[in-house]
Amino acid sequence: MDIFKVGIMFHIGIAVYDAGKTARLYVDTLGLKIEHDETSADQGVRAIMLVPENDSSSTAIELLEPVVEDSSISKFLEKRGEGMHHVCYLVEDISKGIEHLKSQGIEMIDHEPREGINKTIVAFAHPKSMNGVLIELAQKI
Repeated sequence: MDIFKVGIMFHIGIAVYDAGKTARLYVDTLGLKIEHDETSADQGVRAIMLVPENDSSSTAIELLEPVVEDSSISKFLEKRGEGMHHVCYLVEDISKGIEHLKSQGIEMIDHEPREGINKTIVAFAHPKSMNGVLIELAQKI
């Protein structure tokens, strides 16, 4: 039997009202650098990925700013304010990851992979099945 394993922690998602302003704060105070900046119309967010200046292989911080009123990030900010939104792990085979989590009784938000940010396909596990933490699986494409 093949055991499913996640890879490295890819990023920690943080919901913010202004990704540019928060990115500048993190660059100036923490010495991080912007690795990627992308707006996804499908997801209704702007995502800025930050990594340490001297180690782009490190786990990233993903700042998520809503660009439409009814995005999931808009709803999160309305309900909880700024703060940690999710933890993302890389996987080699996202379909296998989804099926494994479902077989373990984990409720999935995404039953099929969907296009993510920064050249990935992604799927989210519902936080109520993961002790209150939104878990994202990502596969690089």
